[in-house]
Amino acid sequence: MLIQESSLVDTVNISLPDRLTQLYERFSKVESFVNAFVPEENFQARLLRDADLLSEKFPHHEKRPPFFGVPIAIKDLIHVDGFPTRAGSELPSSVLTAREGSFISKLRSLGALFAGKTVTEEFAYHSVTPTRNPHNLAHTPGGSSAGSAASVAAGICPLAVGTQTLRSVIGPASFCGVVGFKPSYQRVALDGVIRLSPSFDTIGFFTQDLDSMQLASSHLLPDWRPFSSDKKPVIGVPNGVYMSFMSDEVRLAFEHQLQSLNKAGYTIRHVDMPWDDAFLAGDPMIRMVQGEMAQVHEAWFKQYEHLYGPSVKAAIQTGQAVPLEELEQYRAGQLKLRADLEQTKRNYCIDVWISPSQGGVAPKGFERTGWSGMTAIWSYAGLPTISVPFTKIDGLPLGLQCIGGFGNDEALLFWAKGIEQSLSPQ
Repeated sequence: MLIQESSLVDTVNISLPDRLTQLYERFSKVESFVNAFVPEENFQARLLRDADLLSEKFPHHEKRPPFFGVPIAIKDLIHVDGFPTRAGSELPSSVLTAREGSFISKLRSLGALFAGKTVTEEFAYHSVTPTRNPHNLAHTPGGSSAGSAASVAAGICPLAVGTQTLRSVIGPASFCGVVGFKPSYQRVALDGVIRLSPSFDTIGFFTQDLDSMQLASSHLLPDWRPFSSDKKPVIGVPNGVYMSFMSDEVRLAFEHQLQSLNKAGYTIRHVDMPWDDAFLAGDPMIRMVQGEMAQVHEAWFKQYEHLYGPSVKAAIQTGQAVPLEELEQYRAGQLKLRADLEQTKRNYCIDVWISPSQGGVAPKGFERTGWSGMTAIWSYAGLPTISVPFTKIDGLPLGLQCIGGFGNDEALLFWAKGIEQSLSPQ
């Protein structure tokens, strides 16, 4: 077990030299086991240079921005000036690398110190990565934001950035025992990011605790609107096939927590959902991802098909056969489901949906990196979701997923804090 506490809330109060010392020491101790980061030559020299530049840019202590010198890890699907972008791929980085976008520029304005690029599955779709779960090195940390989740769980960085298409923030957060937050679709701009499926893709964050996630989100979500309430939220639990996407052990743990929340005064309603169970359990969402993936990679694939890994190559080839009309139907379905879920929330007075973040704990081995059953439908609808640690099974973490209303990210973060505090220890 290679985990260590590293709270963003605490880190912002530490001097820059002390932060660098902590980063070097922790990185040197655990990175060779966890492999969260893309290897970088002259890592320490680059960090010292970047820290000096930050001090020159913000010379007055009282005027330094809130994340001054805070080491932040960035998934290697997101362009950062000065770093090559490899996206877990064998394609030439010179072909993939482009200018950083507005989100990274925002981090710079906040004074962030980029700890490095974190490992991702190939183009955020699938490949075997070297990253290991800090709770048990024989188990996967999840995918595709493997390195970002592991870097936070291992205590290397207090904040890391990933992306989610179907499960790539919520799944790794659950497996690595950290907090993972996927904002509402399009809440955070995606310029400067290599896409997988533009109708799904969302930037997300990892921290070790909810106070840190609240702090990070208050600075990183545009048009942040503080939310608070004196009431306990009404919790919705989906009926139907959705609840079959978990092991018996996970189901028992979840039922135990529902009982704890009920005893804590929460109203819990089991609700028939406005989606088609056949759609949920079938392959339309993966067909949509593959179809859009083929569009994103069209030019690269023509020239570099031989450099793509087998899983990604097969996905693109399958996606090439998905008709444009079918993709448009899926996109229209996203907006309809979003509206239907909002109406269902109003009908039953639901404030937050909850479920396990994954159907099981982190699998042993590294070929399988998670399951989309508990997460994909919420990503399809574009809703904000957050995973908070709530139990362990056989020594491995499992997260509780909370899902809010579209655009109501601030309320979700607030409700999740109260829910987390009401969970019974297991």
